[in-house]
This record gives sequence, structure tokens and C-alpha cells, in this order.
Amino acid sequence: MNFFNSLDLTKLKKEIDRKKQDYPQEWLGRSLAYTPYQPRPIKTILTKTKNFNPKNIYQIPLTNDFLQIAKTNETLASCFSVYSLENLTFIRRYVQIPLIFNYPIVDSYQILESLVFGADCIILNPAILSQKELKELNDFTIKLGLQSIFKITTKEDLRKAIFAGVEILNIQDSIDLIPLIPNNKIILANQAFQKTKGVDSCFVFL
Repeated sequence: MNFFNSLDLTKLKKEIDRKKQDYPQEWLGRSLAYTPYQPRPIKTILTKTKNFNPKNIYQIPLTNDFLQIAKTNETLASCFSVYSLENLTFIRRYVQIPLIFNYPIVDSYQILESLVFGADCIILNPAILSQKELKELNDFTIKLGLQSIFKITTKEDLRKAIFAGVEILNIQDSIDLIPLIPNNKIILANQAFQKTKGVDSCFVFL
């Protein structure tokens, strides 16, 4: 997920306010009755067992051939990570694996919107949310039948995520955080750590 500074987040919040004016959240919620997309379970797909090892999570680039890339890589991935809602809803028609909306979430409106567009999972970033906001957004995500992946880069991020009820953590390169993570959590990390550090609970998240 691209880094958002305070100015970017201000612009994002203004854009969400504009959307709420044009298409109120109540109306957006009503449109769920007409969407053909139901959330697909992602937790079981990312859970490693003795007989099952999850495949990579593949990032779909923002290029004109995004659909062809998705169709070509479907058998190689457990899930697709998609940055654009428009691309996500188009890909949803053609692939069977779950889709992660990989974009900064700061408002419940975005979570509802991602469900309408066909997402199965969202990314929550503790670094840009207060403890209260993180908990409320995760609870709302679960209420809608979606799953949250928490992006973790610091001990403070991890602390906030634990108190918010995290189940899946994307630690990327922060391998030093693994000993601090409670049992029974799904850990996503860079593939290099899986190979060189012997952390068999991790796999690629790009």
C-alpha cells in the first residue's frame, strides 16, 4: 500500500465527504440488495495446515492489461490485492479467488463501498488511525462479512491491532515483530524471510 502523508489523508477525507454528499451511506447500503457479490472467506484460504500451504498474494498493477494479468495468475495466487475499486469490480466477474482492496481506509463509508464493488477483504493501517477508529472500523468490517488485514510496521501498530481484534497481520519486512505476535494469528511477510529465517507461518504479500 502506498504511503499516505497527512496532506494526502486530508484530501482523501474530503473526497469521502464529497461522495457522502453525492451518494449518502444509507443509499449505498441499500444498493447491497442488488449486488451479485457476496463476501468470500479469506481466513481459511490464508491458514496454513499440515496438508495445505497458502499460495502468494498477488498485487494487481494499475496497468491497462490488469484483467489479463489477473486471469493469468489466478492459479498461482491465494488472493489478489487490488488498489482500484473500479479494477476490482471488473476482475471480480472473471476470477474465483478472493480480492483484497488495498487502499487507505479512514471511514466506514469506504468499507461499505468496497463490499458493493465486490471486495472480500480490506487493509487497515494502525499508523493512520486512532485506537478507537481502528477498533470501530474493524468491527464494522466484520459486521459486513468482510475480513481485515492489518498492516504492521512498528510495535505500536501491533499493540493497537491486538486491542482492535486483529486476526491477519501483514508485517512485510518487520520480522523482529514475530515473537511479539500472539498465537493463532495469520502472519503475512516478505518471501525472503520465509526462506532465510525459517518462519514457516509467513508467505509473500506484495
